[in-house]
Amino acid sequence: MGDKIINNFQQRRQLAQDVNNLAQTHSEAELLEAVRRMAQSYPSDLLCTTLIKHLDTPSSQVRGGLGHLAALLPPDEIGPLLRTAAANRSHAAQTRITAALILERFLGEPLPPALLGDLSQGNEVAFQSLREAVDEARYNRHILSEYVTQMYQAGEPVAFMVMDLLERLPPHQRVDLYRLLALDDRPDVAHAARRHLERLAAQEPTALAALYALQTLLPPTEAAPLERALRKLAFAGHRYAPPTPEGWRALLSPADVGGNQSIWFIGTPQPGAADGVLLGLVINARLGILQAFAADGMRADQLPSVHAVGELVSVRTDNGVATLLEAPFDFCRYRLQTAQAAHWQAQPARLLPKDYILYHDWLGRFAPPQPEPAPAAYFAQPADDTPLPAWEELDAAARDLLAHPVMRGWVLHNRLFAQTSTTGGHSLGAIPAADLAAHILRELAQRPESSQIIAALGEGLRCQAAWLHIAGGQAQARQAAQLAHALPRLPLLENPFLARLVEGSLHAAAQRR
Repeated sequence: MGDKIINNFQQRRQLAQDVNNLAQTHSEAELLEAVRRMAQSYPSDLLCTTLIKHLDTPSSQVRGGLGHLAALLPPDEIGPLLRTAAANRSHAAQTRITAALILERFLGEPLPPALLGDLSQGNEVAFQSLREAVDEARYNRHILSEYVTQMYQAGEPVAFMVMDLLERLPPHQRVDLYRLLALDDRPDVAHAARRHLERLAAQEPTALAALYALQTLLPPTEAAPLERALRKLAFAGHRYAPPTPEGWRALLSPADVGGNQSIWFIGTPQPGAADGVLLGLVINARLGILQAFAADGMRADQLPSVHAVGELVSVRTDNGVATLLEAPFDFCRYRLQTAQAAHWQAQPARLLPKDYILYHDWLGRFAPPQPEPAPAAYFAQPADDTPLPAWEELDAAARDLLAHPVMRGWVLHNRLFAQTSTTGGHSLGAIPAADLAAHILRELAQRPESSQIIAALGEGLRCQAAWLHIAGGQAQARQAAQLAHALPRLPLLENPFLARLVEGSLHAAAQRR
Protein backbone atom coordinates (compact mmCIF):
# COMPACT_ATOMS: atom_id res chain seq x y z
CA MET A 1 0.00 0.00 0.00
CA GLY A 2 2.82 2.37 0.94
CA ASP A 3 4.68 1.62 -2.29
CA LYS A 4 1.56 2.41 -4.32
CA ILE A 5 1.15 5.79 -2.60
CA ILE A 6 4.82 6.60 -3.18
CA ASN A 7 4.60 5.58 -6.84
CA ASN A 8 1.45 7.66 -7.36
CA PHE A 9 3.11 10.67 -5.75
CA GLN A 10 6.20 10.30 -7.92
CA GLN A 11 4.03 9.92 -11.01
CA ARG A 12 2.05 13.08 -10.20
CA ARG A 13 5.24 15.01 -9.55
CA GLN A 14 6.82 13.81 -12.81
CA LEU A 15 3.68 14.69 -14.78
CA ALA A 16 3.62 18.19 -13.27
CA GLN A 17 7.25 18.61 -14.31
CA ASP A 18 6.45 17.38 -17.84
CA VAL A 19 3.65 19.95 -18.11
CA ASN A 20 5.94 22.77 -16.99
CA ASN A 21 8.60 21.60 -19.46
CA LEU A 22 6.20 22.37 -22.32
CA ALA A 23 7.31 25.98 -21.95
CA GLN A 24 10.82 24.93 -23.03
CA THR A 25 9.82 23.43 -26.40
CA HIS A 26 11.11 25.33 -29.45
CA SER A 27 8.63 24.42 -32.18
CA GLU A 28 5.06 23.27 -32.70
CA ALA A 29 6.27 19.81 -33.70
CA GLU A 30 8.34 19.51 -30.50
CA LEU A 31 5.36 20.63 -28.41
CA LEU A 32 3.04 18.07 -30.03
CA GLU A 33 5.57 15.28 -29.55
CA ALA A 34 5.88 16.10 -25.83
CA VAL A 35 2.09 16.08 -25.46
CA ARG A 36 1.79 12.72 -27.23
CA ARG A 37 4.40 11.23 -24.90
CA MET A 38 2.40 12.40 -21.88
CA ALA A 39 -0.83 10.94 -23.26
CA GLN A 40 0.89 7.58 -23.74
CA SER A 41 2.74 7.56 -20.40
CA TYR A 42 0.06 8.47 -17.82
CA PRO A 43 -3.49 7.32 -17.04
CA SER A 44 -6.28 9.57 -18.30
CA ASP A 45 -7.69 10.37 -14.84
CA LEU A 46 -4.31 11.67 -13.67
CA LEU A 47 -3.89 13.67 -16.90
CA CYS A 48 -7.34 15.25 -16.47
CA THR A 49 -6.77 16.38 -12.88
CA THR A 50 -3.28 17.68 -13.67
CA LEU A 51 -4.56 19.61 -16.69
CA ILE A 52 -7.20 21.35 -14.58
CA LYS A 53 -4.59 22.29 -11.94
CA HIS A 54 -2.45 24.02 -14.59
CA LEU A 55 -5.19 26.11 -16.23
CA ASP A 56 -3.86 29.21 -14.45
CA THR A 57 -0.42 28.97 -16.11
CA PRO A 58 0.91 32.31 -17.40
CA SER A 59 2.69 30.56 -20.30
CA SER A 60 0.78 30.63 -23.59
CA GLN A 61 2.94 27.77 -24.80
CA VAL A 62 1.89 25.59 -21.87
CA ARG A 63 -1.74 26.62 -22.45
CA GLY A 64 -1.45 25.51 -26.06
CA GLY A 65 0.04 22.20 -24.91
CA LEU A 66 -2.84 21.70 -22.46
CA GLY A 67 -5.26 22.24 -25.33
CA HIS A 68 -3.55 19.61 -27.48
CA LEU A 69 -3.51 17.26 -24.47
CA ALA A 70 -7.24 17.78 -23.89
CA ALA A 71 -7.89 16.79 -27.50
CA LEU A 72 -6.22 13.41 -26.82
CA LEU A 73 -8.25 12.66 -23.66
CA PRO A 74 -11.71 11.02 -23.48
CA PRO A 75 -14.24 13.85 -24.04
CA ASP A 76 -16.62 12.50 -21.42
CA GLU A 77 -13.84 12.81 -18.81
CA ILE A 78 -12.17 16.13 -19.63
CA GLY A 79 -15.23 17.98 -21.00
CA PRO A 80 -17.25 18.23 -17.75
CA LEU A 81 -14.14 19.23 -15.77
CA LEU A 82 -13.38 22.08 -18.19
CA ARG A 83 -17.00 23.30 -18.22
CA THR A 84 -17.04 23.37 -14.41
CA ALA A 85 -13.74 25.28 -14.33
CA ALA A 86 -15.00 27.85 -16.85
CA ALA A 87 -18.27 28.42 -14.99
CA ASN A 88 -16.85 28.65 -11.46
CA ARG A 89 -16.70 32.37 -10.62
CA SER A 90 -14.49 31.70 -7.62
CA HIS A 91 -11.67 30.73 -9.97
CA ALA A 92 -9.18 33.27 -11.29
CA ALA A 93 -10.02 34.85 -14.64
CA GLN A 94 -6.99 33.15 -16.24
CA THR A 95 -8.25 29.70 -15.19
CA ARG A 96 -11.74 30.29 -16.55
CA ILE A 97 -10.58 31.82 -19.83
CA THR A 98 -8.09 29.02 -20.51
CA ALA A 99 -10.79 26.40 -19.81
CA ALA A 100 -13.19 28.16 -22.18
CA LEU A 101 -10.59 28.50 -24.95
CA ILE A 102 -9.64 24.81 -24.74
CA LEU A 103 -13.31 23.81 -24.93
CA GLU A 104 -13.93 25.97 -27.98
CA ARG A 105 -10.66 25.64 -29.87
CA PHE A 106 -9.62 22.06 -29.17
CA LEU A 107 -12.85 20.24 -28.27
CA GLY A 108 -15.26 22.17 -30.49
CA GLU A 109 -17.67 22.97 -27.62
CA PRO A 110 -18.84 26.61 -27.70
CA LEU A 111 -19.97 27.85 -24.30
CA PRO A 112 -23.25 29.73 -23.66
CA PRO A 113 -22.50 33.50 -23.53
CA ALA A 114 -24.02 33.75 -20.04
CA LEU A 115 -21.44 31.36 -18.65
CA LEU A 116 -18.61 33.86 -19.21
CA GLY A 117 -20.71 37.01 -19.26
CA ASP A 118 -18.82 38.66 -16.44
CA LEU A 119 -15.53 38.21 -18.32
CA SER A 120 -16.55 38.84 -21.93
CA GLN A 121 -17.72 42.37 -21.06
CA GLY A 122 -14.07 43.33 -20.78
CA ASN A 123 -13.03 41.49 -23.97
CA GLU A 124 -10.84 39.25 -21.83
CA VAL A 125 -11.52 36.12 -23.88
CA ALA A 126 -10.62 37.96 -27.09
CA PHE A 127 -7.48 39.38 -25.51
CA GLN A 128 -6.41 35.96 -24.25
CA SER A 129 -6.85 34.51 -27.76
CA LEU A 130 -4.87 37.39 -29.25
CA ARG A 131 -2.04 36.97 -26.76
CA GLU A 132 -1.82 33.25 -27.48
CA ALA A 133 -1.69 33.85 -31.23
CA VAL A 134 1.11 36.40 -30.87
CA ASP A 135 3.11 34.14 -28.55
CA GLU A 136 2.71 31.05 -30.72
CA ALA A 137 3.69 33.03 -33.82
CA ARG A 138 7.23 33.29 -32.47
CA TYR A 139 7.64 29.66 -33.57
CA ASN A 140 5.14 29.52 -36.42
CA ARG A 141 4.23 32.63 -38.41
CA HIS A 142 1.33 30.83 -40.04
CA ILE A 143 -0.54 31.18 -36.73
CA LEU A 144 -0.81 34.91 -37.44
CA SER A 145 -2.00 34.30 -40.99
CA GLU A 146 -4.74 31.99 -39.71
CA TYR A 147 -5.67 34.48 -36.99
CA VAL A 148 -6.02 37.31 -39.52
CA THR A 149 -8.11 35.08 -41.82
CA GLN A 150 -10.54 34.27 -38.99
CA MET A 151 -10.65 37.93 -38.00
CA TYR A 152 -11.51 38.87 -41.61
CA GLN A 153 -14.44 36.46 -41.60
CA ALA A 154 -15.78 38.01 -38.39
CA GLY A 155 -16.17 41.47 -39.95
CA GLU A 156 -14.63 44.94 -39.64
CA PRO A 157 -15.71 45.63 -36.01
CA VAL A 158 -13.62 42.68 -34.83
CA ALA A 159 -10.55 43.99 -36.69
CA PHE A 160 -10.85 47.36 -34.94
CA MET A 161 -11.40 45.66 -31.58
CA VAL A 162 -8.20 43.61 -32.08
CA MET A 163 -6.21 46.74 -32.95
CA ASP A 164 -7.40 48.30 -29.70
CA LEU A 165 -6.47 45.17 -27.74
CA LEU A 166 -3.01 45.17 -29.31
CA GLU A 167 -2.27 48.37 -27.38
CA ARG A 168 -2.16 46.20 -24.24
CA LEU A 169 0.78 44.18 -25.57
CA PRO A 170 4.44 45.27 -25.49
CA PRO A 171 5.32 47.38 -28.57
CA HIS A 172 7.47 44.71 -30.30
CA GLN A 173 4.61 42.18 -30.09
CA ARG A 174 2.18 44.42 -31.98
CA VAL A 175 4.25 44.88 -35.11
CA ASP A 176 3.48 41.77 -37.17
CA LEU A 177 -0.29 41.98 -36.75
CA TYR A 178 -0.31 45.70 -37.60
CA ARG A 179 1.78 44.86 -40.68
CA LEU A 180 -0.65 42.17 -41.87
CA LEU A 181 -3.74 44.27 -41.14
CA ALA A 182 -2.15 47.13 -43.08
CA LEU A 183 -2.53 44.94 -46.19
CA ASP A 184 -6.25 44.27 -45.60
CA ASP A 185 -8.39 44.82 -48.68
CA ARG A 186 -10.90 46.81 -46.58
CA PRO A 187 -9.59 50.40 -46.84
CA ASP A 188 -10.71 51.55 -43.37
CA VAL A 189 -9.02 48.59 -41.67
CA ALA A 190 -5.81 48.96 -43.70
CA HIS A 191 -5.51 52.71 -43.10
CA ALA A 192 -6.12 52.34 -39.36
CA ALA A 193 -3.43 49.65 -39.10
CA ARG A 194 -0.97 51.81 -41.04
CA ARG A 195 -1.58 54.72 -38.68
CA HIS A 196 -0.96 52.46 -35.69
CA LEU A 197 2.28 51.27 -37.29
CA GLU A 198 3.41 54.83 -38.06
CA ARG A 199 2.89 55.92 -34.44
CA LEU A 200 4.65 52.83 -33.13
CA ALA A 201 7.62 53.39 -35.46
CA ALA A 202 8.68 56.42 -33.44
CA GLN A 203 9.42 54.25 -30.39
CA GLU A 204 9.95 50.70 -31.67
CA PRO A 205 12.77 49.87 -34.18
CA THR A 206 11.01 46.74 -35.46
CA ALA A 207 7.94 48.85 -36.30
CA LEU A 208 10.15 51.28 -38.26
CA ALA A 209 11.61 48.37 -40.22
CA ALA A 210 8.12 46.96 -40.84
CA LEU A 211 6.89 50.33 -42.11
CA TYR A 212 9.84 50.54 -44.50
CA ALA A 213 9.21 46.99 -45.78
CA LEU A 214 5.48 47.67 -46.13
CA GLN A 215 5.96 50.61 -48.49
CA THR A 216 7.98 48.36 -50.82
CA LEU A 217 5.09 45.89 -50.96
CA LEU A 218 2.18 48.20 -51.74
CA PRO A 219 1.06 49.60 -55.12
CA PRO A 220 2.68 53.01 -55.83
CA THR A 221 -0.41 55.07 -54.98
CA GLU A 222 -0.76 53.38 -51.57
CA ALA A 223 2.98 53.39 -50.88
CA ALA A 224 3.29 57.17 -51.31
CA PRO A 225 1.74 58.10 -47.90
CA LEU A 226 4.07 55.64 -46.17
CA GLU A 227 7.08 57.14 -47.93
CA ARG A 228 6.01 60.55 -46.61
CA ALA A 229 5.59 59.08 -43.12
CA LEU A 230 9.11 57.63 -43.27
CA ARG A 231 10.50 61.05 -44.27
CA LYS A 232 8.71 62.70 -41.34
CA LEU A 233 10.08 60.06 -38.97
CA ALA A 234 13.58 60.67 -40.36
CA PHE A 235 13.26 64.42 -39.74
CA ALA A 236 12.20 63.62 -36.18
CA GLY A 237 15.34 61.57 -35.63
CA HIS A 238 13.96 58.12 -36.46
CA ARG A 239 15.73 57.38 -39.73
CA TYR A 240 15.64 53.81 -40.99
CA ALA A 241 19.03 52.37 -42.02
CA PRO A 242 18.58 49.24 -44.17
CA PRO A 243 20.91 46.41 -43.12
CA THR A 244 23.30 44.79 -45.56
CA PRO A 245 22.02 41.38 -46.76
CA GLU A 246 24.85 39.38 -45.26
CA GLY A 247 24.16 35.66 -45.22
CA TRP A 248 21.44 35.93 -47.89
CA ARG A 249 21.63 34.20 -51.26
CA ALA A 250 19.32 33.29 -54.12
CA LEU A 251 18.71 30.33 -56.43
CA LEU A 252 17.14 30.80 -59.86
CA SER A 253 15.46 28.30 -62.18
CA PRO A 254 15.47 28.47 -65.98
CA ALA A 255 12.31 29.99 -67.42
CA ASP A 256 9.60 27.85 -68.96
CA VAL A 257 7.97 28.48 -72.31
CA GLY A 258 5.46 30.86 -70.70
CA GLY A 259 8.10 33.03 -69.04
CA ASN A 260 7.53 31.59 -65.54
CA GLN A 261 10.58 31.30 -63.31
CA SER A 262 11.25 30.10 -59.74
CA ILE A 263 13.39 32.02 -57.26
CA TRP A 264 14.45 30.73 -53.85
CA PHE A 265 15.65 33.34 -51.38
CA ILE A 266 17.67 31.77 -48.57
CA GLY A 267 18.78 33.28 -45.28
CA THR A 268 21.75 31.22 -44.07
CA PRO A 269 21.50 30.20 -40.39
CA GLN A 270 24.09 31.15 -37.81
CA PRO A 271 26.61 28.36 -37.03
CA GLY A 272 24.90 25.67 -34.96
CA ALA A 273 21.56 27.54 -34.93
CA ALA A 274 18.18 26.75 -36.45
CA ASP A 275 17.32 30.24 -37.69
CA GLY A 276 17.63 29.74 -41.45
CA VAL A 277 14.84 30.95 -43.71
CA LEU A 278 13.58 30.02 -47.17
CA LEU A 279 11.14 31.98 -49.34
CA GLY A 280 10.30 30.32 -52.65
CA LEU A 281 8.44 32.15 -55.42
CA VAL A 282 7.16 31.54 -58.92
CA ILE A 283 7.18 34.82 -60.82
CA ASN A 284 6.35 36.10 -64.26
CA ALA A 285 7.43 39.59 -65.29
CA ARG A 286 4.23 40.02 -67.31
CA LEU A 287 1.73 38.43 -64.92
CA GLY A 288 3.11 39.00 -61.43
CA ILE A 289 3.89 36.78 -58.45
CA LEU A 290 2.10 33.50 -59.10
CA GLN A 291 3.00 31.26 -56.14
CA ALA A 292 4.88 31.43 -52.84
CA PHE A 293 5.99 29.11 -50.07
CA ALA A 294 8.11 29.83 -47.01
CA ALA A 295 9.69 28.23 -43.96
CA ASP A 296 11.81 29.47 -41.10
CA GLY A 297 13.61 27.97 -38.12
CA MET A 298 15.69 25.83 -40.48
CA ARG A 299 19.10 24.26 -39.88
CA ALA A 300 21.91 24.47 -42.44
CA ASP A 301 21.47 20.80 -43.39
CA GLN A 302 17.81 21.47 -44.26
CA LEU A 303 18.70 24.15 -46.81
CA PRO A 304 20.35 23.83 -50.24
CA SER A 305 24.14 23.69 -50.02
CA VAL A 306 26.07 26.90 -50.72
CA HIS A 307 27.74 27.26 -54.13
CA ALA A 308 29.54 29.99 -56.00
CA VAL A 309 27.42 32.26 -58.19
CA GLY A 310 27.02 30.62 -61.59
CA GLU A 311 27.12 27.03 -60.29
CA LEU A 312 24.22 24.58 -60.50
CA VAL A 313 22.50 23.37 -57.32
CA SER A 314 20.32 20.27 -57.01
CA VAL A 315 17.32 20.75 -54.70
CA ARG A 316 14.46 18.51 -53.61
CA THR A 317 10.93 19.65 -54.41
CA ASP A 318 7.46 18.11 -54.18
CA ASN A 319 7.93 16.98 -57.78
CA GLY A 320 11.35 15.37 -57.28
CA VAL A 321 14.81 16.83 -57.81
CA ALA A 322 15.20 20.17 -59.60
CA THR A 323 18.31 22.01 -60.76
CA LEU A 324 18.63 25.67 -59.87
CA LEU A 325 21.38 28.19 -60.44
CA GLU A 326 23.21 30.05 -57.67
CA ALA A 327 22.47 33.61 -58.79
CA PRO A 328 23.28 37.14 -57.56
CA PHE A 329 20.95 38.07 -54.69
CA ASP A 330 20.27 41.60 -55.96
CA PHE A 331 19.57 40.42 -59.51
CA CYS A 332 16.90 38.05 -58.21
CA ARG A 333 15.39 40.81 -56.06
CA TYR A 334 15.34 43.03 -59.14
CA ARG A 335 13.38 40.35 -61.04
CA LEU A 336 10.99 40.00 -58.11
CA GLN A 337 10.53 43.77 -58.08
CA THR A 338 9.60 43.68 -61.78
CA ALA A 339 7.09 40.88 -61.23
CA GLN A 340 5.51 42.67 -58.27
CA ALA A 341 5.04 45.83 -60.36
CA ALA A 342 3.29 43.72 -63.01
CA HIS A 343 1.13 42.14 -60.31
CA TRP A 344 -0.29 45.50 -59.27
CA GLN A 345 -0.97 46.49 -62.88
CA ALA A 346 -3.15 43.42 -63.53
CA GLN A 347 -6.85 43.97 -64.12
CA PRO A 348 -8.81 42.91 -62.20
CA ALA A 349 -6.48 43.43 -59.24
CA ARG A 350 -5.29 40.22 -57.56
CA LEU A 351 -4.13 39.64 -54.02
CA LEU A 352 -0.50 38.69 -53.51
CA PRO A 353 0.12 35.10 -52.34
CA LYS A 354 -0.38 34.67 -48.59
CA ASP A 355 3.10 33.35 -47.83
CA TYR A 356 4.68 36.22 -49.74
CA ILE A 357 2.73 38.75 -47.66
CA LEU A 358 3.50 36.88 -44.43
CA TYR A 359 7.26 36.63 -45.01
CA HIS A 360 7.95 39.62 -47.25
CA ASP A 361 9.50 41.63 -44.41
CA TRP A 362 12.57 39.39 -44.66
CA LEU A 363 13.36 40.91 -48.05
CA GLY A 364 11.60 44.26 -47.76
CA ARG A 365 13.89 45.51 -44.98
CA PHE A 366 16.86 45.77 -47.37
CA ALA A 367 17.73 48.72 -49.59
CA PRO A 368 16.42 48.63 -53.19
CA PRO A 369 18.30 46.10 -55.34
CA GLN A 370 21.33 47.17 -57.34
CA PRO A 371 21.74 44.37 -59.91
CA GLU A 372 24.86 43.90 -61.95
CA PRO A 373 24.39 45.68 -65.31
CA ALA A 374 25.27 42.71 -67.57
CA PRO A 375 22.44 40.26 -66.72
CA ALA A 376 19.94 43.09 -66.18
CA ALA A 377 20.71 44.46 -69.67
CA TYR A 378 18.96 41.50 -71.32
CA PHE A 379 15.62 42.97 -70.20
CA ALA A 380 16.20 46.34 -71.83
CA GLN A 381 14.23 46.69 -75.05
CA PRO A 382 16.47 47.45 -78.08
CA ALA A 383 15.36 50.20 -80.44
CA ASP A 384 12.85 49.06 -83.05
CA ASP A 385 15.15 50.21 -85.85
CA THR A 386 18.02 47.96 -84.74
CA PRO A 387 18.83 45.80 -87.79
CA LEU A 388 17.93 42.12 -87.50
CA PRO A 389 20.42 39.39 -88.42
CA ALA A 390 19.85 37.41 -91.61
CA TRP A 391 17.18 34.69 -91.51
CA GLU A 392 19.85 31.99 -91.82
CA GLU A 393 21.68 33.35 -88.76
CA LEU A 394 18.47 33.45 -86.73
CA ASP A 395 17.60 29.92 -87.83
CA ALA A 396 21.01 28.62 -86.78
CA ALA A 397 20.66 30.42 -83.43
CA ALA A 398 17.22 28.87 -82.90
CA ARG A 399 18.52 25.41 -83.74
CA ASP A 400 21.49 25.69 -81.40
CA LEU A 401 19.57 27.26 -78.53
CA LEU A 402 16.70 24.76 -78.60
CA ALA A 403 19.27 21.95 -78.45
CA HIS A 404 20.71 23.34 -75.20
CA PRO A 405 19.69 21.37 -72.04
CA VAL A 406 18.26 24.51 -70.43
CA MET A 407 15.58 24.56 -73.17
CA ARG A 408 14.55 20.94 -72.65
CA GLY A 409 11.11 21.84 -71.34
CA TRP A 410 10.35 24.31 -74.10
CA VAL A 411 7.44 22.69 -75.93
CA LEU A 412 4.08 24.16 -76.78
CA HIS A 413 1.57 22.16 -74.82
CA ASN A 414 -1.41 20.23 -76.07
CA ARG A 415 -3.72 23.09 -75.11
CA LEU A 416 -2.29 25.21 -77.92
CA PHE A 417 -2.62 22.34 -80.38
CA ALA A 418 -6.20 21.82 -79.26
CA GLN A 419 -6.89 25.49 -79.98
CA THR A 420 -5.42 25.15 -83.47
CA SER A 421 -6.62 21.62 -84.20
CA THR A 422 -9.26 22.26 -86.83
CA THR A 423 -9.51 24.15 -90.07
CA GLY A 424 -12.86 24.01 -91.76
CA GLY A 425 -13.78 20.92 -89.74
CA HIS A 426 -10.69 18.91 -90.72
CA SER A 427 -8.56 17.55 -87.87
CA LEU A 428 -4.79 17.83 -87.67
CA GLY A 429 -4.57 14.12 -88.31
CA ALA A 430 -5.65 14.68 -91.91
CA ILE A 431 -2.72 17.02 -92.63
CA PRO A 432 0.58 15.51 -93.88
CA ALA A 433 3.26 15.57 -91.19
CA ALA A 434 5.56 17.66 -93.39
CA ASP A 435 2.95 20.44 -93.60
CA LEU A 436 1.74 20.26 -90.01
CA ALA A 437 4.07 22.88 -88.48
CA ALA A 438 3.31 25.41 -91.24
CA HIS A 439 -0.42 24.75 -90.78
CA ILE A 440 -0.25 25.41 -87.04
CA LEU A 441 1.68 28.64 -87.59
CA ARG A 442 -0.83 29.84 -90.22
CA GLU A 443 -3.77 29.20 -87.93
CA LEU A 444 -1.98 30.69 -84.93
CA ALA A 445 -1.36 33.88 -86.92
CA GLN A 446 -5.13 34.32 -87.32
CA ARG A 447 -5.95 33.96 -83.64
CA PRO A 448 -6.23 36.96 -81.26
CA GLU A 449 -4.16 35.23 -78.57
CA SER A 450 -1.13 35.02 -80.86
CA SER A 451 0.23 38.34 -79.56
CA GLN A 452 0.06 37.06 -75.99
CA ILE A 453 1.91 33.88 -76.95
CA ILE A 454 4.62 35.90 -78.67
CA ALA A 455 4.94 38.18 -75.62
CA ALA A 456 5.24 35.16 -73.29
CA LEU A 457 7.88 33.53 -75.49
CA GLY A 458 9.83 36.78 -75.69
CA GLU A 459 9.83 37.15 -71.91
CA GLY A 460 10.91 33.54 -71.54
CA LEU A 461 13.80 34.03 -73.95
CA ARG A 462 15.02 37.12 -72.10
CA CYS A 463 14.91 35.20 -68.81
CA GLN A 464 16.87 32.38 -70.42
CA ALA A 465 19.43 34.85 -71.75
CA ALA A 466 20.10 36.24 -68.26
CA TRP A 467 20.17 32.73 -66.73
CA LEU A 468 22.67 31.52 -69.35
CA HIS A 469 24.82 34.61 -68.85
CA ILE A 470 25.03 34.01 -65.08
CA ALA A 471 25.81 30.34 -65.74
CA GLY A 472 28.74 31.30 -67.97
CA GLY A 473 27.11 30.63 -71.34
CA GLN A 474 27.49 34.09 -72.83
CA ALA A 475 27.33 32.86 -76.45
CA GLN A 476 23.99 31.11 -75.88
CA ALA A 477 22.80 34.12 -73.87
CA ARG A 478 23.40 36.36 -76.90
CA GLN A 479 21.49 33.91 -79.11
CA ALA A 480 18.49 33.95 -76.73
CA ALA A 481 18.53 37.76 -76.60
CA GLN A 482 18.80 37.98 -80.38
CA LEU A 483 15.82 35.66 -80.88
CA ALA A 484 13.76 37.52 -78.26
CA HIS A 485 14.36 40.79 -80.10
CA ALA A 486 13.45 39.30 -83.46
CA LEU A 487 10.37 37.43 -82.24
CA PRO A 488 7.76 40.25 -82.39
CA ARG A 489 9.33 41.89 -85.46
CA LEU A 490 9.02 38.97 -87.87
CA PRO A 491 5.76 37.63 -89.32
CA LEU A 492 4.81 34.35 -87.65
CA LEU A 493 5.21 32.36 -90.87
CA GLU A 494 8.73 33.75 -91.38
CA ASN A 495 9.97 33.31 -87.82
CA PRO A 496 12.63 30.58 -87.61
CA PHE A 497 12.44 30.26 -83.82
CA LEU A 498 8.67 29.70 -83.90
CA ALA A 499 8.98 27.20 -86.74
CA ARG A 500 11.59 25.14 -84.89
CA LEU A 501 9.67 25.39 -81.61
CA VAL A 502 6.48 24.07 -83.23
CA GLU A 503 8.41 21.27 -84.95
CA GLY A 504 9.99 20.28 -81.64
CA SER A 505 6.61 20.38 -79.90
CA LEU A 506 5.06 18.13 -82.54
CA HIS A 507 7.93 15.70 -82.16
CA ALA A 508 7.50 15.67 -78.37
CA ALA A 509 3.74 15.11 -78.75
CA ALA A 510 4.36 12.19 -81.13
CA GLN A 511 6.77 10.63 -78.62
CA ARG A 512 4.18 10.94 -75.84
CA ARG A 513 1.58 9.21 -78.00
